[in-house]
Amino acid sequence: MVRIFIGFLICFLFLNCAKKEEKVVEKNKPYIISYEDKMLQKHYDSSAAPPPSTKGFFYGESQLIIDKKGNLYFYQKRYIQILCSYGSEKDTLPHFLDLQPKDIVKIPKKCLKDFLSENILTKEKKRQILIIGSQSDTIKNPYFLDFLKSNLIQTYHIRRTTQEEDTVLKYKTNSDYYYPDSIKWDKTRIKLPKR
Repeated sequence: MVRIFIGFLICFLFLNCAKKEEKVVEKNKPYIISYEDKMLQKHYDSSAAPPPSTKGFFYGESQLIIDKKGNLYFYQKRYIQILCSYGSEKDTLPHFLDLQPKDIVKIPKKCLKDFLSENILTKEKKRQILIIGSQSDTIKNPYFLDFLKSNLIQTYHIRRTTQEEDTVLKYKTNSDYYYPDSIKWDKTRIKLPKR
C-alpha cells in the first residue's frame, strides 16, 4: 500500500513538473479599422439606441495621421462651433481643406502621449476630440496602441486617411514643392471647392 502511495505521489509530482504552457497575451493587439467598424455596427444593430452618425465626419479640430511605416503626424484646423446640422451628415466625401505640408508636424513616437495631452487636453472639454487617420487598415504602432489604451482622450474617431492627407503627406516626406492646383484630384474621393 505504501509503495502504491509513493508511486502515485512520484507520478503526480512528475506530471506537475512538466513545463506548463505559457499563455501569451499580446501586449498591443493591432487595431484593424474595418474590423472595429463592423463590430461597432453589430453593437449598434443589437441595441435599441441609434448609433451616432459619423457620415460627413472626416475632420475635427485636431487630426493625427499614421502613415504606412507607423510614423505619426499631427495637424489642426481652426475650431468652428457647429450648433445645428447643416447637411454634413449627407456628405460622403471629405471636403478639400487646402492643407499644406507646413501644416503637418511629425511627432516623435515616444512623445505621442505628452504631445497629444498638451495639444488636446488643455482645451475646453467639448473640444477634446481627436480624429485619427491611418494610411493602412491595420494600426500596429505600439506607442499609438498604448496611448489608445490609456484613455486620456475620451472622444476620438478612427478612419482611413483622405486623398488630400495622403497627397500632402507624400509631398512633405519627399520635401517636394506642393502646389495643389497642379494635382489631378479624384472627384470621387474628395469634394473640391467650386470655382
